[in-house]
Amino acid sequence: MAANATLLERSAAMFARSAAHGSAAVAGGGDFSSGAYSYARWGEWPSPVGLTLGILAVAFVQVFVVAYHAWRVSALKGGEYSESYAARNRIQKVGRAPYAFMPMLREHLGSVEGFVLLGAYLSGTWMFDLMPSSYYSFEGGVNLAHVAAQMLVQDAVQAAMHLLEHKLHPKLYRASHKPHHRFLNPCLFDAFNGSVGDTVCMILVPLYITANAVHCNVWSYMAFGAAYANWLCLIHAEYDHPWDPLCRLLGVGTPADHHVHHRLFVYNYGHIFMYWDRLLGTYRAPEDVRQFVNYSGVAKGAIANGAIAKGGGEAPTAAPLARRPAAAAAS
Repeated sequence: MAANATLLERSAAMFARSAAHGSAAVAGGGDFSSGAYSYARWGEWPSPVGLTLGILAVAFVQVFVVAYHAWRVSALKGGEYSESYAARNRIQKVGRAPYAFMPMLREHLGSVEGFVLLGAYLSGTWMFDLMPSSYYSFEGGVNLAHVAAQMLVQDAVQAAMHLLEHKLHPKLYRASHKPHHRFLNPCLFDAFNGSVGDTVCMILVPLYITANAVHCNVWSYMAFGAAYANWLCLIHAEYDHPWDPLCRLLGVGTPADHHVHHRLFVYNYGHIFMYWDRLLGTYRAPEDVRQFVNYSGVAKGAIANGAIAKGGGEAPTAAPLARRPAAAAAS
């Protein structure tokens, strides 16, 4: 009992110190010169403090993403105002079929190939000491250069894996990535709806390569993880975001860019950035796709005026796979 009490006291103290110093670190301050924060351990195991804070950071941002999505979806449903709003903001000419918000949210959060598998990867690599030692360090705050480097490396490797899944062999594609491509007109909750193999190939393998390529502290790792996981959700949204024009100017991926991939299959393999597709010649702008004539970047009547590029692409004729049964969605 005494040993358990000591362990609980130690845990509480570590969490309290980490939380106090963490808020200062994110703000750019805080003193992390003490060796206690450089590589905290619980006996032979790494301390789970950094891991827990990282998972909480992803969850915290996800709350705001879901709230934002609920607001946007409510504006796209029914009523004269909403029809006008939908016509101006939805990406594809034919809007996404209406769906029940809460069952889709439960499926999104509970799918094995989504946050469950991602959480298992984060926990395993952290607790079994598989991360570079810098990731266990609490010294310093969020280094934006390190976060940007992680984003670039992660997306480059993910784009390469994505291309391989499509091109390497039909059996690999069918077993891994094809389940995700049943969504020709995806919504935000479809971001992690695919297969375990797809998540391993396109997210977990790139994550581990990125961790070994970019050595950063735990705060930068948290910032990267929260931004990356939630951006993958945002680019699957069925509507434009207010910040999309700036993103396109900077070469950052938008929902319209990613919808091109879901609709045509052979373009826009990048997720966070479109740089790799421009280098490989696989980038297709949303305004050059016939199904996207309601995309906000395209003037009304563009097809009639010949503004849409010839051969803008048609959807594959194969019918998409059916969504999982409701029982699976609720599990």
